[in-house]
Amino acid sequence: MILLSTAYFPPVEYFAYLLSHEKAVIDLHETYPRQTWRNRCRVITGNGEADITVPVEKPLGNHTPTNKVLISDHIQWKKNHWRTLHSAYRNAPYFIYYADLVEDLIYQTETELLLDLNKAILDIFLKELKIPTHIEYSSAFIADTGNNTDLRFAISPKNRDRKLLHPLTYPKYYQIFKDRFGFLANTSILDVLFNLGPDTRDYLENVVEVNSPQIFG
Repeated sequence: MILLSTAYFPPVEYFAYLLSHEKAVIDLHETYPRQTWRNRCRVITGNGEADITVPVEKPLGNHTPTNKVLISDHIQWKKNHWRTLHSAYRNAPYFIYYADLVEDLIYQTETELLLDLNKAILDIFLKELKIPTHIEYSSAFIADTGNNTDLRFAISPKNRDRKLLHPLTYPKYYQIFKDRFGFLANTSILDVLFNLGPDTRDYLENVVEVNSPQIFG
């Protein structure tokens, strides 16, 4: 079993670990940390990698648990996110096939809570990618991880947190801006989906196979 944080359109490694485990528990009772994948994802635009972020409010200040973090309605973030994705991926091979699905997740998921938005995204992507992992959500903070693999803080945009995790190797795939920036690995699952479409699941299986000693070790 693996322990994960909630995440907004998570990176490739998040789904690779899900694909390689039968069960995952997502911790909703941790004290919400700043600048993580919990409310942001990394995409590739014409200017290179860019993080798009869901604005949040912490009603209990720095002691707010993840399950109480609110999505701020003071910023037109939905419109900004969709404009960024449309500009970045409109020429990607499979954008036309998945654009409505992603646009609906951003615009039509009506919730005040960040965790509900992320849950809706995860549920759809697990179904779309046919990943059978059983997902549970914690009823309390998980202090004792036992023999479980704890990835709550290791899957992170912060280099200091990533030291907790074995570095993975990512096979290259077609990216629309590869001629400008070369291959950029481990961005949001959106990048793989828009570029590879129905082959996204095969790509994740390839990532797991290439990194099996690290993932299962």
